[in-house]
Amino acid sequence: MNDMILSPKYLWDGVSGQVSEHQAILVQNGVVRKIGAKETLQALCPEAEIRENENWLAMPAFVDAHDHGRGITPSSMSVPDRALEIWLQDLNKLAAIPHYDACYYDGILLASSGVGTVLHSHNPNDFFHMKEELVQAARGYRDAGLRSILCPLFIDQNKRIYYNRDEFIAGLPEPLRSTFAAGIRDQLMTMDDYLTLMEETREALRDEIDAGWVELQLHPNGGQWCSDKALLRMKEYAMEHHMHIHLHLLETQYQAEYARRTWGKSFIKHYSDIGFLGPWVSFGHAVWLDEEDLRLIAESGAILVNLASSNLRLRSGAFQMHRAAELNLTCGIGLDGCTLDDDQDYLREIRVAWLNNRRSGVDAVVDYRYPLKMATSMGAQIAAGRLSEGVIAEGRNADFVCLNMETVCRPYADPGSDPLAMVVQRATRSSVEMTFVNGVQTWGVEESFRRKAADAGTRIAQVLRELRAADPGKRDNALLLAHVHDFYAG
Repeated sequence: MNDMILSPKYLWDGVSGQVSEHQAILVQNGVVRKIGAKETLQALCPEAEIRENENWLAMPAFVDAHDHGRGITPSSMSVPDRALEIWLQDLNKLAAIPHYDACYYDGILLASSGVGTVLHSHNPNDFFHMKEELVQAARGYRDAGLRSILCPLFIDQNKRIYYNRDEFIAGLPEPLRSTFAAGIRDQLMTMDDYLTLMEETREALRDEIDAGWVELQLHPNGGQWCSDKALLRMKEYAMEHHMHIHLHLLETQYQAEYARRTWGKSFIKHYSDIGFLGPWVSFGHAVWLDEEDLRLIAESGAILVNLASSNLRLRSGAFQMHRAAELNLTCGIGLDGCTLDDDQDYLREIRVAWLNNRRSGVDAVVDYRYPLKMATSMGAQIAAGRLSEGVIAEGRNADFVCLNMETVCRPYADPGSDPLAMVVQRATRSSVEMTFVNGVQTWGVEESFRRKAADAGTRIAQVLRELRAADPGKRDNALLLAHVHDFYAG
C-alpha cells in the first residue's frame, strides 16, 4: 500500500463546526498518520504520492446506517411505492438476486456517492442458507470497496399482519383465505438456531472481521415481529459478546398502534420497562416517537437512524430531526434501498433528511452541520466506531471522500460561502471526485471506475433477465392489497 499525501483546499474532520483550509493528510498503511501543511508532510515522507486539488473538500466517508443490499429496487420489479403495510404484501414479485451480485452492484453505487460503510439488513432468499448468503453479501461489498455491518434477521411472530391476524384472515374470501393462511409461518428458526447462525457466520467471516471490513449485529426484524423473550435473549447474547442490536421500529402509525393495543404504552416505554433500551440498540425509521420516547432514548444512549426518502415513499411520516438535534441524540442516515430517484445518492439523501423534518415554521430549521454529523461521526456509532469512526483524525482509519466544490457551487456561489452549507444544499454524487476506504481508492472519476460500475450494472441486469425468464414475477395481488388496505384503514 503506497503512502499518500492528500492536499485539498478544505478539510472537515466530521466533528468540528467549520472546515480548515490548506491542511493535508498523510496516509500510511490505511491510517491517517499526520495532518498538517503539505510541505511538512512531504518532509516527513518524501516518497509519498501527492494528490492535490484546489477545488477539493475532503471529509469522512459516509455511513449508510440502514440498507438492504437489493441492488435493484422493488419499483424496478413491478412493486410500486405504497404505504408500508400494503407494500410488504407485494414483495413476492421480487426476483431472488444472488447476494454477491446485488451487494457488489449496490456497493459500487454507494462508493460512487461517498459511502465507506453500510449496515446491511439482510433479506434472505432462503432462510436455511442465510450463512452462505451473508458471506456472499460481505464479499460483494468488500469487492466494491466497502466495509459492511451484517444484520441477519429474526422473526417469531405476527408475520404479514401485526395484530388481529386471525380476524383479518377470517374476513378473506376463498381461495385467498386458504392461500394466505398457508403462507404464514411466523418462526422459521428457534433462537438457539439463530445464535448458532451468528456463531457460524462469524467463523466463516473471521478474516474479514479481524481485518476491520465486517461486523455482525443481532437483528430482530422489527418490534411487532419479535417477541420480548427473543429480544431479551438477544440482549443477553449481545452483552456477552460485545455486540450491538439493530431493528426496524415505529416506521408507521400502525406499528405505534400495535404497541398501544398490546401493552397500553409505546414501544420505547415498554422497552425501557423490560430493560431492552440502551446504547447497544439502534432503531431504523423511528418516525412515531412522542416526547417521552425521545427523552427515554436520550437517557438510554440508544441510536436512531433516519430513512427520509423511504419514509416519504412509503407514506410513513417524517423523522423529528429538530427534536433529535435539540436533545443531542446520536442519529444516523440510511438509504433503505429506497432513495427518491432509485439511485442510492447519499449526498441528496443528506438534503432530504435535513429538509423533511416534522416541525414547520420559524423554529423548524435544523443546523446544516447536524445531518453532516449524522452522515459521518454520529452515524459511525451504529457500530460503536469499530469499523470506522466517521472522522478524519490522526491514528484513525483513512476513510474519506473528496468532493469537487467547483461542481457543487456551479454556476455561482458567493466568495466565502461556507462549503459545508453548500454541500448540504446542493451536492449530489456528481460532486464526488474520489472515495477512499482504508486508504485505498474505491471510487474516482477515472475511466476504470466508470467501467467497473457499467460492468456491474450489465451483470446484474443479465442475472435479472435470466431470473425473470424462469419466473416473470407476475403476481396478481390486487384483491389481497385491497383487503389489507381496508383492514388497516379500519
